[in-house]
Amino acid sequence: MEISRGEAEGDPFQVWRDLAGRASLAVRNLVEAVSRQGEPEGLLGDVKALFSEGGTLRGAADLRQAIRVLLVKPGVQALLFYRLYRRLYLRGLRLLPEFLSRLNYLLTGAEIDPGADIGPGCRIWHTAGVTIGRGVKIGRDVWILHNVTLGGRGASPFDPGEEGYPRIGDGAILYTGVTVLGNVEIGPGAVIGAHSLVLDDVPAGSLAYGIPARVVRRPGRH
Repeated sequence: MEISRGEAEGDPFQVWRDLAGRASLAVRNLVEAVSRQGEPEGLLGDVKALFSEGGTLRGAADLRQAIRVLLVKPGVQALLFYRLYRRLYLRGLRLLPEFLSRLNYLLTGAEIDPGADIGPGCRIWHTAGVTIGRGVKIGRDVWILHNVTLGGRGASPFDPGEEGYPRIGDGAILYTGVTVLGNVEIGPGAVIGAHSLVLDDVPAGSLAYGIPARVVRRPGRH
């Protein structure tokens, strides 16, 4: 609804009430979208995962819970920033997305490059120390805890390096302090134990940990 200059001058708080109303409508639309059936993409998928089985919130999404998620969950905030500048990056912009990624890091502690490709339903439980480099590909419903690093494997006096970046399959879980470097594929449903260094592929549904990480349990074996 348009607000005339006279109305704004007569009631200086009308503009703020109008903005609050629009914000409330936007949040209500978010709640409705999250509550629908199906697999939403992008940020909607991230928020819906919080209300799903295994998420941090219980019950159906409602307005109060949605506002709380957006205001106090740094993982959702970090992904919200990422979704914004990722879209700009895909449109061919470079400087602005990179600047926003630095702002994301300053505000949330998560360093997510605009060139990274993150699927919906990603859950960054704690953002401190999370680093996701350019070229990384992350599937749907992946769990990432704090101090996780996903990046390239550059050359050094002790390692010739290699091209390529990690690819994380759907439903994988990366626990605290995990580092995945280089052209490595972590299969769907794989679990990487805390403080592991992954330099080789991990099969789907497997459990791996250690420095360097080794597969210690495969699907169907206990």
